[in-house]
Amino acid sequence: MSLTNDYFLLYHGITFEQNLDIEPMDLDLDKEIFTIFALILSATRKNFDKYLPLTSFKTLCQQIKVKSPSNINELNHLQHNILETILLNKSKLNVSILHSSFEYLKQEAILNNENYTKLISLFDSKELNLQEDDNTINADSINDKIVKNSFKDLKSTVEKLIADIKVDLTNQEILDELETTKNYLNNQKFSIGITGVMNAGKSTMLNALMGREILGSAVVPETANLTIVKYNPTDNAKVFYWNTHEWDRILKSAEQLESMKEFVNETNKIFGDELQNYIKPVSRFDEVDINDLSSYTSAEASGKKCNLVKYVELGSQLDFLSDGIEIVDTPGLDDPVIQREEITKEYISACDMMLHLMNVSQSATLKDVEFIIDALLYQNISKLLVVITRADTVSKEQLEEVINYTKSSIEKQLRAQNKDSQLDYILKTIKFIPISGRMALLHRTGREQEALDAGYTLEDTGILEIEKYLNETLFGSNSQKGELVIQSSKNQLQKILEKQTSFYNYELKLLSKSKDELEKELQDFNKKKVVNTRIFQAMNEDINYYKNDSKAYIDSLETFLQSELLELQNVIKKRVVGDVRYSFEKTKKRPENSRIKVIVETAIKDGIIDVIRDYRYKFIKKSQTIGEQCEQKYHDLGFTIGHKNDNFDARGFFQDDFKAGFLTSNNEVLISLVIDAVSKAKEAKLSELDREVELLIKNQFTSIEEDIKAKAKKVSSLLIESFFATLNAPLRTFEQKLKNDEELLKNQISSFEENDKNKAQLSIDIHKNIKKLENISTTIKGLH
Repeated sequence: MSLTNDYFLLYHGITFEQNLDIEPMDLDLDKEIFTIFALILSATRKNFDKYLPLTSFKTLCQQIKVKSPSNINELNHLQHNILETILLNKSKLNVSILHSSFEYLKQEAILNNENYTKLISLFDSKELNLQEDDNTINADSINDKIVKNSFKDLKSTVEKLIADIKVDLTNQEILDELETTKNYLNNQKFSIGITGVMNAGKSTMLNALMGREILGSAVVPETANLTIVKYNPTDNAKVFYWNTHEWDRILKSAEQLESMKEFVNETNKIFGDELQNYIKPVSRFDEVDINDLSSYTSAEASGKKCNLVKYVELGSQLDFLSDGIEIVDTPGLDDPVIQREEITKEYISACDMMLHLMNVSQSATLKDVEFIIDALLYQNISKLLVVITRADTVSKEQLEEVINYTKSSIEKQLRAQNKDSQLDYILKTIKFIPISGRMALLHRTGREQEALDAGYTLEDTGILEIEKYLNETLFGSNSQKGELVIQSSKNQLQKILEKQTSFYNYELKLLSKSKDELEKELQDFNKKKVVNTRIFQAMNEDINYYKNDSKAYIDSLETFLQSELLELQNVIKKRVVGDVRYSFEKTKKRPENSRIKVIVETAIKDGIIDVIRDYRYKFIKKSQTIGEQCEQKYHDLGFTIGHKNDNFDARGFFQDDFKAGFLTSNNEVLISLVIDAVSKAKEAKLSELDREVELLIKNQFTSIEEDIKAKAKKVSSLLIESFFATLNAPLRTFEQKLKNDEELLKNQISSFEENDKNKAQLSIDIHKNIKKLENISTTIKGLH
């Protein structure tokens, strides 16, 4: 807020805007001019009528080359002009002249103690920042030198600002909102997904990172299940089993895939009738002793309970996890149970970054390469670290060969998928770090001498480079999630500051009024209250109508999805049969199995992405229409969503949604069936292949269709709730403001006599609080 706004609010109890065309002052400013300024600024709406008729006042106006005002509006415009002139010519000397003049006016009883105190407070050297001219810094040079802070530093700063804002606040609503913002900041989770084939060394590296053998040979040898490791004040573990629906899908997969058939037969043989005690309609879970966890999750455990376990939640008090880090340790990519890969993709798509481990002796398998490409192109992963494990077993030259081989394998696979244009993007997104997990673990578990004897310092193991990369990616100055969290917190704090400043401004206006004026304002307020109640009721009804309309629209989008997915089935069939026909014509042979696999896999993934993109577009257009209708209908009441756009921009709410988690279905069964059908196809009977492939796709697409529909509906429903909470926010804020204003008004009337005695000091204290909030707001805007 500027000096001009401060003056009118604190001294006159009004907010003032110029609406008269007044020429700026062109004066040779001297001591006498500033004395005249002081006199004109001392006039208020309560005593201006004593000033204006005086010949001496008109003469003073002539001296500063302005027309003498004839009413309060013209006087306020003149005062506004004078304040702007003072701001352009502020100096310690000129402010000193104003102070001396106010002192003289008080001595002559032209200015009472209350108004004198307010004016001295307004024209304070510190408030006016009179030193700034001596230390002028070019704004552009500051911007050039802006250094982005890390998430942790920014988080700490925001927390301190929240504590500063809380000081002297009594409004419970504001205090609750500040606490909500603080909780949002502190409850953020940063997820790291760990993937790799069996024996890639995941457990060893994780143990080294965490400084304790919480996974791997000491507790969970050969982990066969997805394990989510999160911070908990006490170590604990929960084991979640497959539910009935998931187990039915496993049984269906076993009808076509030999590996799955072996898994199911083994499980039935071990558990028999006991199976029904574990497989329930809703996933059963058991809390187990962390030291007994291996009997549930190890592929080596005799009871084979790992066959029934879907995933494990592991709580640990390790320092590494205390910053909100969650680790998703996945089963091997070459796991025979394909449903575990689906769960892995579900979790990986929600992770903030991914670590993919490759054993240096095995180089990059086709499974590794396919998974890396899938993660970056289809699973919404924006940061991928490839860790080459067992680096202590090969030379530096051999390590470099493995990295180059991996890059060339990625390029080869992208060419096979006709996506070689994505190569540069993928290689820029991947970072490679070699590590000796075993040596790092020795250092971290008190056996460093053994590692040193083998020629490995802690720096040589590679673990410190991994930690540095993780820390910078998750919490550093370029952390994508950190930036979003800080920006959201800043936005929320700015709204809170605006709301509290509005309360203070209204309180200042009330302090400037007489008791009669306050009682008159309360009467007017009560009249408006009846009207506002009707308006609020109408707005609530409108918003509820739009909400129900949106829910109905989501239901209609399910039909759209069904139609699009049906068309996708036709596209997949045409691509397979078309490729077989082309291969017969050109080579007189059927296409390779690997070729058919790529065709089916990429057609499904690209097709689903296109379907979801169209779904998202329709969803956003509907939300856009609703937002604009609400904003236009109630714009005159100050109803605004708060976007910079003239009309509501729904994309601002749904920018990053509908992007992850839709491509988790494993298509091995469908691919296997199509490959088998193609292997038996004859050039003269391609119409039979067409019908067979169509039927195979139709049968296998049922689960894909159910999965896509369920996920789309879930995401849409959550977004609708979020959207209408945002749509409701201006209404709730407006209602709350009126409630607070009414409370302030009644309190001011009831305590009028007491407040009237020290009105000036109360006004100055409130004004200082406003300035404090303005400074905090400026600090928030400057956070990077």
